This record gives sequence, structure tokens and C-alpha cells, in this order.
Amino acid sequence: MRLDDIAVSGEGKQFLLLLREEEGERVLPIVVDPLQALSIAAGRSGETPERPMTHDFILSLLEVLGAKVEEVHVTDLQDGTFYALLVVERGGVRFDVDARPSDALAVAVRVDAPILVAEEVLEKSGLEDDTHEVGEGVEA
Repeated sequence: MRLDDIAVSGEGKQFLLLLREEEGERVLPIVVDPLQALSIAAGRSGETPERPMTHDFILSLLEVLGAKVEEVHVTDLQDGTFYALLVVERGGVRFDVDARPSDALAVAVRVDAPILVAEEVLEKSGLEDDTHEVGEGVEA
């Protein structure tokens, strides 16, 4: 999947990350807070702040440790909360790090890492682009 858009809903108080299938019609909306949306937008656009934001710091730390981000997996949806893993590789060893999807995506967009979503998550909360029927309410 790819990060298709960051949308504002309601009275500008909710932000939605819209993940779209690379080949397919489904979109997965994930609600994030304004600061996460800002960080993801900044990372996506390649903006370089004067001082590193948290997600830039995470990448700097991984670089110092000789590790790199391989991909993000949105693994589960329980009671309206998404779960994700930030997959990191160092010296041929893979590490699956538990993360909020918004944090994992904020890191991933900075290095153009692949975004994978479990089929069960798409079945629960994905929507077809042409119907715009939303699944259960969700929050990252």
C-alpha cells in the first residue's frame, strides 16, 4: 500500500491517513492526531527542520546503530485501535518493533519504506474507493 493522502475531517480536529492499495480499489483510513499528521506530511514532502523531529531522531539513531528501516506492517485492528510493526534490519538480522501505525508511517515516509497491511485489517476497516463505505471507527 502507499500513503495516498492526509485528509482533515470534522471541524479540522481529526486527521485521516489514507492508505491505498497499489493494485486494487481499497483505501484504509487511519485517524491520527494533528502532530502526527504534521510529522508525516513533513517527512513525505522531504522537509528538513532546523532541529530533528522525533521521527527524524529515530532514523538518526538507527543510522548510528547501523540499522535501516525495511518496511511497515499494519498488523491488527482491535476495539478501534490499529497495531503496527516497524521492521528494521541490522547486520542481516530482522527486528520487528511494536509501534503505533502513525509513528511507523512517519518513519517510513522519510525513507520510502514499503507499507504492508494485513488482509484482516483491510477486511475490517478498508473501504472501496467507489462506494466510500467506511468500516468500524478507528484510531491509531
